[in-house]
Amino acid sequence: MRRLTPIVVLLLCLLPVAGCWDRREVNDMALVIAMAMDKEPNGQYRLSVQVPLVSSLGSTSGGGGGTSGDKSYYVDSAVGKTIREANNIIQSRMSRQLYYSHHRMIVIGEQLAKEGMSDVLDIVARFPENRLTAYLVMTKGKGIELLNAQPQFERFSGEAMRELVKMEAIAVSLKDVAQMLTTPGVDAFLPIIDAVDSHPKGKSKEVEFMGIGLFRGDKLVYMAKSQAIKGLRWFQRTFTPFSVVVSLNDKERLTVYFSKGKADLKPVIKKGRIHYDITVFATSVVVENMTSLDLDQKKNIALIENKLKKEVEVSVKDTLNLMQKYRTDTIGLGIILARQFPKEWRDTYRKNWNDHLPDITFQIHSKVVVQDVGQTTKNITKEEGGRE
Repeated sequence: MRRLTPIVVLLLCLLPVAGCWDRREVNDMALVIAMAMDKEPNGQYRLSVQVPLVSSLGSTSGGGGGTSGDKSYYVDSAVGKTIREANNIIQSRMSRQLYYSHHRMIVIGEQLAKEGMSDVLDIVARFPENRLTAYLVMTKGKGIELLNAQPQFERFSGEAMRELVKMEAIAVSLKDVAQMLTTPGVDAFLPIIDAVDSHPKGKSKEVEFMGIGLFRGDKLVYMAKSQAIKGLRWFQRTFTPFSVVVSLNDKERLTVYFSKGKADLKPVIKKGRIHYDITVFATSVVVENMTSLDLDQKKNIALIENKLKKEVEVSVKDTLNLMQKYRTDTIGLGIILARQFPKEWRDTYRKNWNDHLPDITFQIHSKVVVQDVGQTTKNITKEEGGRE
């Protein structure tokens, strides 16, 4: 009996060791790097997936499996009554298991955005394979068109979109959208990415940041161009740098790069009316000087800073005007009001907050600092005093 005891203990210790019974080999998986969801005219949903062709990644010619010609990826698409049904249809004609843990981009088509995106995002967030950190974008037309684009600098359009969103747009993740859709006092927004012809026009289709889609609830209400909505950048947790052109007169211009920025909002309720004092703080760098100004002189720096203050204030005003016109709170004014005046928020404003937006007044201030002017203070091509 004593001899059997160690053997029994050893066998019991081996029971929790399950081995590799649920292993998944890389050769058995189709790694999805981007996906798109669209709404069809008949009310059904279209799911499209972009999958790299491993056999063609090491060479410059030929697609794997005879599926995509000279592309290094394969785009498949199916229509179903639900996104899950469309996924099952795609899977039924694939020899490998669709694997979503590596996807980084989700594209929402225009029609789906207009009709509401909450239901289709449920399937994405419900399963642990899907990343909550994946970026969400929308596009004019169908999302599958973005997956079929073939930019020159990246192997996959999904990767090109990801890099573009991080550098040029305001990055929005699936987690961000879920929080905006479920939090009273703020509305969602998505960057708009479109597939455009390369310049000069050639065979390739590049992806380009076009603007911001404004939502009320989970439905798209307006697609704003990037220049019209650039004031939204000042109100984000993470500021995305951008450049502006400042005109001194009809001929002289400077290009200035905003490297840092944030906005401070203070709400006030007086006689039942809501008012916000907004102060924007910005740090900038002169990256191009097409003027005769000597940027070593303080008065010229002060002149540029005053021009930039007006630029910042106009950008914020334009963004607020769009929000009030389409009754969408992409900044989160309601959240700030709820923190400062919780009782008034609960009793008066929470239920129909978007209807109160057109009646809000604003006072906008800005503080802009030119931190750097580059290695030269003057335009090196212009002689002091001009030529005789």
